[in-house]
Amino acid sequence: MPRQMNSLNWFDESEIDYFSAFIKLWLAFNALYKRFYQNSSFGGNDRKYIEAIKTDNNLMKGNFIDLYDKNSDDGKEFRVYLGELVKTYDGGVFGGKKIINNDTLRPQINGQQVREISFKDFIHPKSFSLKRKPRGFLKVGPIYVKDNPESIWPYYVEIVYMIRNQLVHGDLEPSPENHKIIKACYYILYILIGDLV
Repeated sequence: MPRQMNSLNWFDESEIDYFSAFIKLWLAFNALYKRFYQNSSFGGNDRKYIEAIKTDNNLMKGNFIDLYDKNSDDGKEFRVYLGELVKTYDGGVFGGKKIINNDTLRPQINGQQVREISFKDFIHPKSFSLKRKPRGFLKVGPIYVKDNPESIWPYYVEIVYMIRNQLVHGDLEPSPENHKIIKACYYILYILIGDLV
């Protein structure tokens, strides 16, 4: 019996904690975007960096657009996790709670504060019942999402930034559902910045 307990105990220990892995990856991302904009006058204002990443043409945005429909292994893995994030985060719900403007989260799109942020405008309304690919949409994981990565990019960056804020400020519950979202965010970001750091 000891070997059976050992195998079970080690198996339980092998689960990756994506909450802490995401924070470490965020630190790499933070250093990367500060390096990209080192000649700017943003100072220590993360929001200014985030807005620049969302709106400027940069290497991370270029990777996002390339991977969106690229037929490589990285492209396929990217779409699996993007599909998981979009499906799980659909409707601006994160961890069973609506993500709305508050003291910790101040979502912005195009420099304007918005009440909530979600991918719902990009998902085909009949995504799960479609028999074939609709025009203007791409199958991303299990769902059909608008084939317009440039318009989805700022939403992705904003959601990752809000997730970072929730983790750092202790507002994110360590639930299995949230762990699943964090895992998707982790892998998307890891693929996006892996060759840039």
